[in-house]
Amino acid sequence: MPANPYQSIETGTPGRIGWRIHYFDEVGSTQKVAAELAEAGAAHGTVVIAERQSAGRGRMGRAWHSPPGLNLYQTIILRPTTPLAEVPRLSLVAGVAAAEALETVAPGLVALKWPNDLWLKGRKTGGIIAEAVTDPGRGLRCVLLGIGVNVNLTAEQIPDDLRGKATSVRIATGRPCDRIALEAALCNRLDSRYMEVQDHGFAAVRPAWEAYSALTGKRVTVIDASGRIAGTVRGLDAEGALMLEAESGPARILTGEVTVEGAYD
Repeated sequence: MPANPYQSIETGTPGRIGWRIHYFDEVGSTQKVAAELAEAGAAHGTVVIAERQSAGRGRMGRAWHSPPGLNLYQTIILRPTTPLAEVPRLSLVAGVAAAEALETVAPGLVALKWPNDLWLKGRKTGGIIAEAVTDPGRGLRCVLLGIGVNVNLTAEQIPDDLRGKATSVRIATGRPCDRIALEAALCNRLDSRYMEVQDHGFAAVRPAWEAYSALTGKRVTVIDASGRIAGTVRGLDAEGALMLEAESGPARILTGEVTVEGAYD
């Protein structure tokens, strides 16, 4: 494998997502490496990719299964001009871009589970985390956008506790996937969608997110710091919140862990 197999898809234009791709055999986490690069002044659109993460993590601090040479583990440095409060929406924007990229290799199989899971054929194949980096005055310095996708993982390589819940592009389609081509598609779609949102707000990508939604019309249970609520998902509002029709009436969900009734039966 070349020293940096992703160098061939760098755009070379500072400020575009994927203009520079830093590649590593193994790191603790791409989030940590990207944070160090961002602190040193790395430009918007800089990407960190690793073959393996020894301390990879997903949403809510969960460990991320990271076998080497099979999947995509990356963090993208973003320097948005939006307020700090809008950072969580960037994971939704990235979800749309990732879904569109996956559509090129797994057409008709892709869905999004709010707030940041990528699904293929009803199983999780990836996740997204948008981590804000602020200055002492709580001003937004940058966003570290972590994206992990199971690409060429085989069914036998999925941990026992995740079988029936997790999948990969290879499992879902029955064939190996070119990771470099998938990464090129992801950078291209994310660059385009990110610019749309910077110019026109979240409303620009909301219809695309809704089209990929795995939850709309489904019965779900949401658990957050304030407790548990169950109901039927009606979609997203203009700010990316999950709209739920609960027994007590409409509910607007800003954060939480969502379980779909019967999802893995």
